[in-house]
Amino acid sequence: MRTLIRDIGVALTGARNERGPMRTWDELGLLRCAAVVVEGPDEQGKDRVAWIGPEAELPSGLSFDVTRSASRRTLMPGFVDAHTHLVFGGDRSDEFVRRLAGATYQEIAAEGGGIRRTVRETRAATEDSLVASALARVDEMRRWGVRLIEIKTGYGLSVRDELRMLDVIEEVAHRRRGDVEIVATAMPLHAVPEELAGDAGAYVDRVVAEILPAMCAHGPRPRFFDVFIEKGYFDVDQATRAWTVAKASGLALKAHVDEFEAIGGLDWALAQGATSVEHLLATEGDALRRLAASDTVAVLLPATSYFLRERFAKARALVNAGALVALATDCNPGSSHTTNLPLAMHLAVMNAGLTPQEAIRAVTSGGARAIGNPFGYRGLLAMGEPFVATFLDVAHPDDLFYNLGAPPMTFNPEAV
Repeated sequence: MRTLIRDIGVALTGARNERGPMRTWDELGLLRCAAVVVEGPDEQGKDRVAWIGPEAELPSGLSFDVTRSASRRTLMPGFVDAHTHLVFGGDRSDEFVRRLAGATYQEIAAEGGGIRRTVRETRAATEDSLVASALARVDEMRRWGVRLIEIKTGYGLSVRDELRMLDVIEEVAHRRRGDVEIVATAMPLHAVPEELAGDAGAYVDRVVAEILPAMCAHGPRPRFFDVFIEKGYFDVDQATRAWTVAKASGLALKAHVDEFEAIGGLDWALAQGATSVEHLLATEGDALRRLAASDTVAVLLPATSYFLRERFAKARALVNAGALVALATDCNPGSSHTTNLPLAMHLAVMNAGLTPQEAIRAVTSGGARAIGNPFGYRGLLAMGEPFVATFLDVAHPDDLFYNLGAPPMTFNPEAV
C-alpha cells in the first residue's frame, strides 16, 4: 500500500553528518511545505520511504491508496531513547527527598537502598504488574515522540528474575510492536544482590556460570550485554569475565562507565569495540579524545545529572572533538525518574552546551546507532529508508526547545 502524507509545514530528513558541530536546520535536511510517500509493509513488516521532498515537486506519476494531511505540523525522524531501565517495581521517592537533604547516591546504596531496594521490590512484584507499569511508561515515551526504546534488565540479579525481566520486556515489545520498537539489553552486572552483599566476586562467578548463559539461551534473547564499571560496583577484570560469556553468545557490548569516577572502564570498553558507552560524567582530557576518535557512541544522560545534582557530561567537548553522541532519558526509579526525552534534550542544550540541531541528531541518528540500527533504521527519512517518524504539533523545530514544560506534542496525520 502506498500512502501520501502532505501539508507538512517543516520536515527534517536527518543529519547529513553524524559527527562534528551543527548550527543550522539545513544541516538536518530541513524542507518546507513538504510531503512524504510511504510504501509497505515490506517482508520485514516495515514501511519504507518511497519519496520525500517539497510537495510542489511531488512526481506526477505517483499514485496513492491513501492520502493524509499533516495540517502544517513538523515531521522528524523517529526519536530513539537509547538507555532506559524502565521495567521495575516499587518506588524510591523518599530517597529522592533524602538526597535533597544532603545524602549521596552512594550513601543510600551503602545502606541497602538504591539499586538493591529496587531489586527487592521488582522480585516481589507480579509479572502482570511489571508489564502494566512498563507499558504505561512506554506509552508516555510514545507521546513524547519516541519510536525506539532500549530497555535493560538488572533489577532481578538471579537466574529466575533476570529471565523474568526479559519476558516482561518481550511482552511489552509484543503489545506495542508496530508503534514502538524495543531492544533488550542484559545487565546482570548492575549491582551485587543482597544475598551476596560484600562479595562481588562470588556474584560475578554466579553471573558467569549461571545467569548470563541462561539469558543468552533464553527466548527471547537480548541484543546487548551491559555492565556497571564503577567504584563500589564492578571493575574491569570482573566485566571482562562476564563479557567473554556474552560475546561468545553473539551479544554486542554496552558499558556504564565514568559515571562518578574513572576507573578504567572507558578504555576497556573502547578496546572491546563497544557499541556504546554511557554516562561519562567523569570523562575528560585524553580519554575524551580517544572516545571521539572511535566508532563507539557516547550516550549522555543529562536528566540523571540534573536528578542527582551532579556535573554534566562534557557534551560540547565531545561533539567538537568529533564523537558520535546520543542522548537518552536513563528512565529508572532512582536517578532519573522521567520518560520525557525532550526534557533530556532541553537539559543538554541548556546545561551541557549542545545546539538544538545537535540534540535532535543525538536522539535520531545518534540514538539509532547506539542501539545497533535495528531493522536498518539510521535516524533518517530518505528514499528506501524505514519510515520511522515523529510528527510534532509545532510549527517549527525551535518550538520543541522553547516550550519548556509543555505537554507532549506528538500529532497523528489524519486521512483527507
